[in-house]
Amino acid sequence: MRLFAFALLLATSTLANAQAAGEPLPKGGSGVDQSFVKLRGVSFFYIDVKTSETRPEDADLRGEIRDAIELELRRSNITPKDFNGLAPETSTPLLTIEVRFDRGLGRYAADVILSISDNATVTRNKESVLATTYVQTKKSMGSSDNTLSREVKNRSREAVLELIEGIKKLKGN
Repeated sequence: MRLFAFALLLATSTLANAQAAGEPLPKGGSGVDQSFVKLRGVSFFYIDVKTSETRPEDADLRGEIRDAIELELRRSNITPKDFNGLAPETSTPLLTIEVRFDRGLGRYAADVILSISDNATVTRNKESVLATTYVQTKKSMGSSDNTLSREVKNRSREAVLELIEGIKKLKGN
């Protein structure tokens, strides 16, 4: 009973401090994941796929991932656009899939990182800079290079589908 009273006191004091500091109170039951709020109004993405290694097989993997992402975006009425690698600040919002391989003796693993970057204006100098507004990481493991590649493609697709689902929920509210 004392633990419950302490938890209630702690929650009440936290809300009171937030209100006193001028912060908005958290809304219960809004149904919108706050990580997607910065993506409100997005109707297109530039797409870039990177890998930590530069093997010839990885070039094929990057192309397959890019094609799968474009397909899922088109199915959701979000327009994919060609990325200009020379000037990333003009290619925003930029959806990047980065695959970081961890290969070793009998070890086939990778981290699949989906991130979205958009222009942000720094008030100090009024200069647009690229800011990361959304990040999601998935782990992939396989017993060979082929199974790892298949798992990386699946995790990339899952990450994009979760992103699309979050954007749809924003549009619904």
